[in-house]
Amino acid sequence: MKLSMVPPDAPHTLFLGEDPAGWRTALVAALLAAVVLEVATAVFRTALLRVPGVLLTLLVGPQLARPARLCLLPQWRAELSRRLAAGPRRWRRYAAALRFVLALSWGGARRRAALLGLPRT
Repeated sequence: MKLSMVPPDAPHTLFLGEDPAGWRTALVAALLAAVVLEVATAVFRTALLRVPGVLLTLLVGPQLARPARLCLLPQWRAELSRRLAAGPRRWRRYAAALRFVLALSWGGARRRAALLGLPRT
């Protein structure tokens, strides 16, 4: 049974027909790919976790007058941080945070300000 297509008398064969330079190149490429994947994953997760906060600022902030914004936005940011806190089911927590922000942006912020007696616009 032949394990390799390289003839047995070929020079510098190490394993599966590759010489040490070939294995070294493959090892460096694999390590580089692993590092790039980990860095890209970390950057992607960090950027994704910022999206609900940016949406809260851009969509909800302009709906409220300055006093209401100063009163309510810190509370909502704290609630958003609590919903995005580390734990299991990351995508469900992310979806819950987006639902929270979108509910506020579709009129929930104005209704909450009116309920508290704060100026809305």
